[in-house]
Amino acid sequence: MEYMGWSFNWRMSTTQGLQLYDVRMKNERVVYELGLQDAATWYSGTDPLMLSALYVDNAWPIAGSFELLRGVDCPKTATFFDALHQQDIGKPRRFKNTVCAFELDTGIPLRRHFDSDDAGGYTFYGGMVDHVLVLRHINVVYNYDFVYDYIFHQNGVLEVKVSLTGYLQPTFYTPGQDPYGYRMWVNQIGNLHQHFFNYKVDLDVVGAQNRFETVDIVLENITNPERPDLRHIQTRIQRNLKRTEREAAVQYDFNRPKYYNFYSEEHRNRFDANRGYRLQLNGIAKSLLPRGGWAPVNGAAWTDYQVAVTRRKDSEPTSSSIFNQNDLYDPVVNFQSFIDDDEDIVDEDLVAWVTLAAHHVPHSEDFPVTATAGNQLQFFIRPFHFYDEDPSVASSNAVHITPSDDFRSVTVDRFGTPEMTSCFPMTSPYSFNGTWREV
Repeated sequence: MEYMGWSFNWRMSTTQGLQLYDVRMKNERVVYELGLQDAATWYSGTDPLMLSALYVDNAWPIAGSFELLRGVDCPKTATFFDALHQQDIGKPRRFKNTVCAFELDTGIPLRRHFDSDDAGGYTFYGGMVDHVLVLRHINVVYNYDFVYDYIFHQNGVLEVKVSLTGYLQPTFYTPGQDPYGYRMWVNQIGNLHQHFFNYKVDLDVVGAQNRFETVDIVLENITNPERPDLRHIQTRIQRNLKRTEREAAVQYDFNRPKYYNFYSEEHRNRFDANRGYRLQLNGIAKSLLPRGGWAPVNGAAWTDYQVAVTRRKDSEPTSSSIFNQNDLYDPVVNFQSFIDDDEDIVDEDLVAWVTLAAHHVPHSEDFPVTATAGNQLQFFIRPFHFYDEDPSVASSNAVHITPSDDFRSVTVDRFGTPEMTSCFPMTSPYSFNGTWREV
């Protein structure tokens, strides 16, 4: 699939959903492999169901998806794809229209500036529409619906997002349940729970030999160079190379803000900065369950880390297993072992394991169906000195306006796009059946 400088391959995994491969921008590989590995939900309560409700979705499976409705699940102009799964039966099944791809105007400029002359006029206006490509899959795991998006921006940013909707899993209300949620509907309680989503991000930044560093933002207390008799407190950056897997296992501390940067030591941009891509996490939360004193959490050890960076190994292809749900105490794949061998990660082929998470205290507005608004988690894979300038400057989506000296006329530059050009997306008759069939 190709779009505005981006190119990538994708497939649908029965157990893990949409997986991307060989993601390139302007024909330079950024990511070798990107995809959801597992999702988990930890519930709280005192009844037998909630006491055992520690779900690892890889076992359910994650790609348990069904037909998407054009015009609701995806825009009317989207292109749809079928998926084939062989599960619980000798023949593969075809699930119609379970993946969609579409171009989207995000409704906010990708970049813009109005240069006022501070005298009632202006020098110029420049802006660009944020048109993106969205690749979407919606997964239904029993009661919850998870909308998984990969969003490709024209400035080299790849956005990975999950939106939560669907039914709650409530239990019968009794007064003893009050510490675990609020009474909702007639005789039901919406139990407190936490969601986790783990992604594999195999970055290849100008080749497979990369380094991982945190660009820490730290305080300094210095003598004011303009007033030596005064002190000056400000922030500065401090590069911190991570040399081993244990050093690169991140449990976020808000007292120590930082960037997570993957870069090539050998390749630099024109300003002599290491060419890199960084991870920006916009949906993280701490797991409160201690694995040291609560063994079932071993089945999803990745929930302990917002980011963990390991050396890529064929023996560590995924952070979980379809069998982990069956033995959370001693799982088939224990992610902690990826970190505990503490291998060197300097100038190696690196994999980042990114975990998005959110606490959910259900409230009455979650009935009848939890809404996606306010329930979206995302992370970004962003260029960090990878280019010499914003790659979107090559796009013809931009507009630049300069006024005449008397402000009675303007010159509009559309960067090669004819002024009267308009594009009407093609639509065609469509149907919705909602069933799967054997191939």
